[in-house]
Amino acid sequence: MPAIHTTLLFLLACNDYELTPSADASAGEACPELEGTPYAVDPHDECVGDAVVGTFDPVLEWQQPENPAFPAFTQIMSTPAIANLSDDNGDGSINEDDVPDIVYTTFSGSAYGAGGVLNAISGDGGEYLWAVDQVDGQGIYSSSSPAIGDLDGDGVPEICVAGTTSAVVCLELVAGVPRLKWAAGTELYAYGAPSIADMDGDGLAEVIFGRQIFDHTGALLGLGASGVGGRYMSFAVDMDGDGVLEVVAGNAVYEMDGTEIWASALVDGIPAVGDFDADGLPDVVSTSGGSVRLIANDGSLVWETALPGGGSGGAPTVADFDGDGAPEVGVAGKAFYSLFDTDGAVLWSNPVSDYSSSITGSSVFDFEGDGASEVVYADEYTLWVFDGATGDVLMEQEGHASGTLFEYPLIADVDNDGSTEIIVASNNYSKAGWTGITVIGDANSSWAPARPIWNQFAYHITNVNNDGSIPTTQRPNWASWNSFRAGGTELGPGHWLPDLAPAAPEFCLSACPDDLVSVLVPIENYGTVDASKLRVSFMVTRNGAPAELREQSIDVATGDATWLAVEQFTRAEWGDSELWVEVDPGGDFAECDEDNNAISLGPWPCE
Repeated sequence: MPAIHTTLLFLLACNDYELTPSADASAGEACPELEGTPYAVDPHDECVGDAVVGTFDPVLEWQQPENPAFPAFTQIMSTPAIANLSDDNGDGSINEDDVPDIVYTTFSGSAYGAGGVLNAISGDGGEYLWAVDQVDGQGIYSSSSPAIGDLDGDGVPEICVAGTTSAVVCLELVAGVPRLKWAAGTELYAYGAPSIADMDGDGLAEVIFGRQIFDHTGALLGLGASGVGGRYMSFAVDMDGDGVLEVVAGNAVYEMDGTEIWASALVDGIPAVGDFDADGLPDVVSTSGGSVRLIANDGSLVWETALPGGGSGGAPTVADFDGDGAPEVGVAGKAFYSLFDTDGAVLWSNPVSDYSSSITGSSVFDFEGDGASEVVYADEYTLWVFDGATGDVLMEQEGHASGTLFEYPLIADVDNDGSTEIIVASNNYSKAGWTGITVIGDANSSWAPARPIWNQFAYHITNVNNDGSIPTTQRPNWASWNSFRAGGTELGPGHWLPDLAPAAPEFCLSACPDDLVSVLVPIENYGTVDASKLRVSFMVTRNGAPAELREQSIDVATGDATWLAVEQFTRAEWGDSELWVEVDPGGDFAECDEDNNAISLGPWPCE
């Protein structure tokens, strides 16, 4: 029998909060509906285990330089997207149990600003799934970064990309074949990157492209009056903590209908967000014109720093690079990749070569699981990995080539083998080297876990679920990871732990004359990480051994209480022993406190 919480908890009964029927209850009367009131709990920051530190021994796993359907269209100069697009294991669902796919645009020769091809290949070796150059007359720009997400909640992700006739072209997969879902918008941009978010939490996602905001059918909901996210690279997060998402551009924040919350006189730029002043709200980082700037949550400028070595400046990457608990910003320029501290001071700069455009981006990941992140960056000739704290070169992979635009490498478990990979796009139209997709992994498969998805240019972990569905409530990344364009799992670092415990239940006793009692129990999580598919059992003791009466499976986020579904028990089931509730009866979750998982609901409560 598990350890039982000693506090008697049948303190709350329906109506009059007593453990006896209400005065007007009669035999056969329906039990009033129990309703659990949502509440938060205080997470324990110290709820962590020992980090398992891996090695860093990168090896090339596979490459796909060809395009069988469009042999001339092999050049990639955009950021791919990764998600599960098909039910590979035949279980009837498209989810994290399937093999991820890589979606990207390609161009021919040097025509990176013209119409191109949208491609999809399997993440477990590069098998081509499909390729299209236009759908129902809607062309696709050859250097747009696609976004993937389930727009309409039907369980099948859609793919949105910048179009040559309409601003955004969204495709749906029918029996694995791409078909036009909708095309909309008049403000076109060849290198833009759509983003997807459920801005109003109604289960139907919106698509953002620059200052244009479309609903899941392509209807224009709003048009902002100011910035477009530098190069049509805006996105949506909850900027003011009201539970509704807003569109973030490089110098403005919009409501879903395009109404400005604030607009700055600062120049527009490619944005990211992070909580830099620890006030619980995100601040905006943007780059353009050779500068990196931090804009406070209210639109005021906090600091602006020039890029060492010059250049326009690529998409900013936010993470705790050095393990000090505060966010830093990584940005590539023309001649250096530089790390900026929380206050804008330059922590280190490494020589790189991006004289073609000086607008490439980067990603960040804690490969070894030691609490500090590494930078992954590809310039014109080299794929680099830098130590986040010091800038020391951990990998200098030659062979990569690019004329460079806004592309950056991705971090994902792209083949669903439990081991993380780096996915980099290349082109050799102007530099000698690779073209197509290259996947690099660890020789010892020891890199920290990563997700099977990286669904858009403005990726920030909490913006998408593993199965490609879009959260109706987007959890603030800055409240846990405080990162942007950084890899990791939705559950946090591997050494973060949950702390799960049942709490005070509610009883309804109005059906006691019929020997029926209804019970509602909240499950709390005081840990630093969510618990997904948590098993919870109602148990009694029979003949000296535990006997399970009911089991439920729930998700409990850190800092929250989740109520189980109401359970009804008969006197015969409950018997003469105590009924108790136990979370994680099979020990599936390692927790920082294993002694608070069970609680007694006492003996049969009816007189």
